[in-house]
Amino acid sequence: MQANLTHQSKCTSDWNCQDDDGHDVQFREGFAELSNLDFAPEMTFWAGKRYSSSNTSSHQFDWEYIQYNGTGGGFDNMDLGFARFDAGVYAFSPTDETKAYPVDKGDQGYPDDYSLNLWLKKIAGTGFDLELIGHHMNRNENHPTSAEKGYGVTGIYNFDGFYGLTGGYSRLALQYGKGLAAGDSLGKNGWGWANLENTQSWRVVLDSVASMGDLEISTFAFWQKDKNYRWWTEDENGWGRSMWVAGIRPYHQITRNFAMQYELGYEYLDDKNYKGVNGKGKGGLTKVTVAPTLTFDSGFWARPQLRFFVTYAKWDKGVSDALDGNYNWDTNTITAGGYSRSGSTDTVNFGVQAEVWF
Repeated sequence: MQANLTHQSKCTSDWNCQDDDGHDVQFREGFAELSNLDFAPEMTFWAGKRYSSSNTSSHQFDWEYIQYNGTGGGFDNMDLGFARFDAGVYAFSPTDETKAYPVDKGDQGYPDDYSLNLWLKKIAGTGFDLELIGHHMNRNENHPTSAEKGYGVTGIYNFDGFYGLTGGYSRLALQYGKGLAAGDSLGKNGWGWANLENTQSWRVVLDSVASMGDLEISTFAFWQKDKNYRWWTEDENGWGRSMWVAGIRPYHQITRNFAMQYELGYEYLDDKNYKGVNGKGKGGLTKVTVAPTLTFDSGFWARPQLRFFVTYAKWDKGVSDALDGNYNWDTNTITAGGYSRSGSTDTVNFGVQAEVWF
């Protein structure tokens, strides 16, 4: 059995926020696993609340482009001969929707996002993985016109090392989703509950780390396009949204316990109706970071790390509100937030960051 305890005062329901039960500590994961069974010695069966074993993220961008979490059950690592097969069913309660009644009062309980997640891995002995996903969620009274279903597909090719050039890893991911599997739920569950039935999304991801002794270089890039996208409002129609990101983070291990990290990144957003306000979500942001790092051991993935960082960021006026805007749900208007209140379009941030993995 495994458990993951969480304490956070402001969070989404995925974190199991503090509720009215008087307890400050909640479970984000609590599940049981069975493996090494006589009839399936290589398989693992599970039940409970957990993160999918196939979740995939960029530590550089701090973002999971494949993320399925929730309560359910399934199995991993079934040998089909031509591939390894994982399957899981997840129920996820979306943020702010956990107490919204269903449109059809005959339905039991509050609407949850139910997803079926199927993986074929190392197909034909290659680096190719394929994911098929299906979603269902009853409409609730807050969003009576939202999609009730959705489907998605992800194809991943895992290259040898860093694109065959040196050590490390590299992967290419191609993703498509429609309905509940599109928009903010592309590659995820629970975030696209305001999507329309005809919302569609496409994404290309390049994720890699090159290992060259004391020098390791993380690179990350993605492009995404959304059609008939609608964020968490009751706009009758969707609109277009596109974005792309590219970044590089060199990591230089100088001694066993000291390293230098550098990062250069660029993000571009073109949201035709950002938070209900036309023209407030188009432009780019560039940032540069230098971070002397203390660590117990050597290597890009060594943790814990203590980083002393300085970041310079510059952005276009068209996305100033998107960085830190304040949205008024009653008037459907957006006002400038902390970064953009003075009309500035750049900033210098500095601080100390600790990262520990358990």
